[in-house]
Amino acid sequence: MVKFGSQEWAEAYSKALNENQNYRDAAGPSGFPPNGWEGDFIFTIEPSGPLKNVIHMWVGLYHGDCTGGKVLKEDEKFQLIKAGEKAPEGVIGVEFIYSANYDNWVKILKQEVDPIRALLSGQAKLQGDMAKVMRATKAAQEMVITTTTIETEFL
Repeated sequence: MVKFGSQEWAEAYSKALNENQNYRDAAGPSGFPPNGWEGDFIFTIEPSGPLKNVIHMWVGLYHGDCTGGKVLKEDEKFQLIKAGEKAPEGVIGVEFIYSANYDNWVKILKQEVDPIRALLSGQAKLQGDMAKVMRATKAAQEMVITTTTIETEFL
């Protein structure tokens, strides 16, 4: 079992996402024309309940593949960029930042709350191109379904 929000969980999630054929189909070129999903995420887990510090997790996504996942260290910086832009050197550029407090993340990961509905209800926030995300709801759902394949320990 791996602890949610840990580097081990980020690595297990990356591996599981690459093994999920439904995700690959939904985010690949045939599921998200013309070329497939492009756009890395930062998942921000804000303090609530038992979590006392913020956690930022980077997830690389490209044409149905997860290119990696890692929990950022305190000194690692990230910046929201538009598609095709580059972040300054030493800064991780991402197209999307999806944030929610710890308690709402647990609900999302346990599939008690859909990630898109969480956005619409204010339980989560998204920075980036919302229209692009709304065109990829199947891929977003598969990303959450993938979390259920990881034996996760919550705080």
